Amino acid sequence: MIAFIVNPVAGGGRAYRKIPEIRRIMKKKLIDYKIFITKYAGEGKILARKAALSGFKVVAAVGGDGTVLEVVNGIKGTQAALGIIPVGTGNDFARFFHIPKKLEKAIDVLIMGNIKIIDGAVINDILTFGNITSTGIASETAAMAVRFKKFLSGIWVYLTALLNVLFKYKPYSVKIKMDDKELNREITIFAAGVLSYYGGGLKLLPGADPNDGYLDVMIVDKISKIKLLVLLPLVLFGTHTKLKIVEVYRAKKVEIEADREVPVTVDGEILYIKNLEIKVEKDAIKLCTL
Repeated sequence: MIAFIVNPVAGGGRAYRKIPEIRRIMKKKLIDYKIFITKYAGEGKILARKAALSGFKVVAAVGGDGTVLEVVNGIKGTQAALGIIPVGTGNDFARFFHIPKKLEKAIDVLIMGNIKIIDGAVINDILTFGNITSTGIASETAAMAVRFKKFLSGIWVYLTALLNVLFKYKPYSVKIKMDDKELNREITIFAAGVLSYYGGGLKLLPGADPNDGYLDVMIVDKISKIKLLVLLPLVLFGTHTKLKIVEVYRAKKVEIEADREVPVTVDGEILYIKNLEIKVEKDAIKLCTL
C-alpha cells in the first residue's frame, strides 16, 4: 500500500494538479493507495505518521524538499519507507538519487520496492534527510528565492536570487566546532550534509556519500566579490572544491555559533537561528529508489 502526502502549493501548485494523474496511474496498476492533502505547514509530518502507523508500506512525498523533510520526520521510527514524487522547486534530494521527474516512472520506483538505507542528519534535534544545511550567501539566496518561485523554477530561481544578493552580502562571524577541530571564520559560504545538491542543482558537496557515516563540510571564508564570481560558476559542476579558497572537511558532528541570528537553510526550509548543531545519524532513512 502506498500513501501519497501532497503539498498542494509545492511547485507553484504542480503537486496539487498531479492528483488526478496519480489516481489514474494507480487505478491502472491495481495498487492500493490513499492520497492525503496537507492544509498547513507541518501537517505533512502528522499525515505521514498517521499513514505509516496505519500500515502503509511506502509514504511518498509529493512536492519538493520541504515536503520530503516533513514526511521523513513523520515516518521516523516506523516500518514505512520514504518515497519521492519530485514536483517542487528544487528537488535536490530526488536529483541525487536519480528519481525520475515523469510521474508514472516515479510511481514505478515506489511499486518496485527497491529499498536503500541511507544516513540522515539531525539538526537541532530535528531529523532531516541530510541534503544540505547551509548558511552565508547560500542561505541568503534561498531566502531571497522565495520571491521568485511564482515566476521561475529549478536552478533559475536561485540564480536570479543570487544576483540580487551577491553585491550587498556581508559575511557572518562564526565559531565552528567539528569533532576535535575548532575554527573561527567570517563566513561567505558554509554547507554541511550527506548529499551533494543545493538550490535546484548546484553541486555544493560533490564528495558527499549518504552511506559513509560522515557529514561533508564546505567552508569559504571572507573573500572578494571578484573571487566569489570566479567560484560560483564552478559550483554548477562541483569543481569549486579544487580552489584554495574552499575548505573541505568530514565530521560526525558540527556546531556553529554565529554573532547574531542568521538565515540557515535546512532541506528546503529557512530558519533564523544563532546556534546550530548538525550530527550524522547513520542508517536513519529507508528510501525507495532505483
